[in-house]
Amino acid sequence: MSSPSIRQMVVAPSLPRAILRVAAILSPVMGLLAIIQGWPLWVVGLIVITPWLPFFAWQTAWTYRNYGWFALFYVLLVTQTGHVVEHLAQMTQIHVLGIPGPHAHGIFGALDIEWVHFIWNSWVILALALLVYRFRANPWLWAALAIATWHQVEHSYIMWVYLTTGKEATPGLLALGGLLGGGLPVTRADLHFFYNLLETLPIYAAFIYQYRRILQNRALQRA
Repeated sequence: MSSPSIRQMVVAPSLPRAILRVAAILSPVMGLLAIIQGWPLWVVGLIVITPWLPFFAWQTAWTYRNYGWFALFYVLLVTQTGHVVEHLAQMTQIHVLGIPGPHAHGIFGALDIEWVHFIWNSWVILALALLVYRFRANPWLWAALAIATWHQVEHSYIMWVYLTTGKEATPGLLALGGLLGGGLPVTRADLHFFYNLLETLPIYAAFIYQYRRILQNRALQRA
């Protein structure tokens, strides 16, 4: 039996290719039709994503059956990538389309609220902590956890301000106007885009690093 490859973490060998073909056709076609109809951006985004959900579910189940804990790694990688895309959409709205920051909410604007930001970062912290517990020798996981921890400190302070004053979209600790020395000369939207980018890059590196370690260990066991 041949050794699995990195490619199999993208497309499981047992995945019916019909699922991929249907998703690859329906996603852009339905998204284009929704745009032509003038539907809200969040509806367009949901329509584009939905055809890929069976593929995501199948791949997650396959990864769990074959690699156990590594399925959590896969879910974290995919979901955090989607989160970065949402921040990238917000950056496009601000810096390309010229939409003022307070009115630039990305694709799923209804989710651009403090509770969602806080809960999302809590999920990332929990997933990374569990992965570090399971894969302690992975240096990239430790780096991602350190960055995510500071990001969570930011959102914890922002959440505290929101709960005590009712004010949303406050700068937090390091954005322009923030608690620590007035913050850096960057807006909250820009700062948190970089936070998420800095979190996600080591998650990718950790994913590849760990999968290669798994392949090496299995090769040694067969030798």
